[in-house]
Amino acid sequence: MESTALVTAAAGEIGRAVVERLLAEKVVQRVIAVDCAEPREPLPDGAEFHCCDLLDSAQVARLADVVPQRLDVLVNVLGGERRPPVRPVEDTAWPPREVWDDIFALNATSAFVVTGALRDRLTRGSAVCSVSSIAAAMPWAVCPAYGAAKAALEHWSGSLAVLLAGRGVRVNLVRPGFVWSRQWAAIDHDEFERVVADRVPLREEQTAADVAASVAFLCSPAARHLTGQAVNVDGGAALVRAAR
Repeated sequence: MESTALVTAAAGEIGRAVVERLLAEKVVQRVIAVDCAEPREPLPDGAEFHCCDLLDSAQVARLADVVPQRLDVLVNVLGGERRPPVRPVEDTAWPPREVWDDIFALNATSAFVVTGALRDRLTRGSAVCSVSSIAAAMPWAVCPAYGAAKAALEHWSGSLAVLLAGRGVRVNLVRPGFVWSRQWAAIDHDEFERVVADRVPLREEQTAADVAASVAFLCSPAARHLTGQAVNVDGGAALVRAAR
């Protein structure tokens, strides 16, 4: 049986990079690429796209039907903030309840839902990796809901690592630092460059490919004794602990 991965948010920058890296490094032979929107460019050979809203139980059930009985790798990439938000936000520190709930749904609940639906397909040697953020581990005043949601994802992932260890399933996280994204595009590129210059010791922004490289490693046999870990892909930003 060919080895299989499922990657969420696969049409986005990080998700697509993860799909490409898992296949290029032969971590798996097949990737089920999941997103709500079609990818703008064709996916690489070995990847098949499935449209699915991970917060819709019926759609998740249909997605589970195409996943083989053994799933070797599950990568939860879906996250960020919806643009535009579900309701206008005047103060990011105190967003409307619907926006707060939506951010938690995208960044924490989605990973819980898809992992829960597929947990019986994860067997000895399987790996789960979720994309978190350095915002989970420091004050994130620019959007407290986002940092809180990622912190919730990390706490749940740590518990999941313990729960699944007896089955030989590993659970890890990557924490991107400052990756240019739609969220940053809604602010300003000059501001992004200033933040990178001021708060990233290596003085370089991180890329989707950088994040994908760490995801692929954590999902590979080379990381077979790593579980319950969070790898910062941030150029050292978390070392200086500058609250955003």
